[in-house]
Amino acid sequence: MSQETLDLLTLEPGARLRMADGATVEIVENPRDGMWVFGRYLTHPTDASKVSDAEHAIFAQDIVGFAS
Repeated sequence: MSQETLDLLTLEPGARLRMADGATVEIVENPRDGMWVFGRYLTHPTDASKVSDAEHAIFAQDIVGFAS
């Protein structure tokens, strides 16, 4: 993650995150283990098929910060 410190334990559903690959994800569920969250892709720069209501495991190392 960047200097923009994110504490995955405190992130709530609805928070929007920027991913290392340029995608934007909205948190759907947080198991509060500090390692990952469940989210759905809102945008993806190279794979439009990921943009759907499907939930994906989002790992901490893939998150670069909050989306604006």
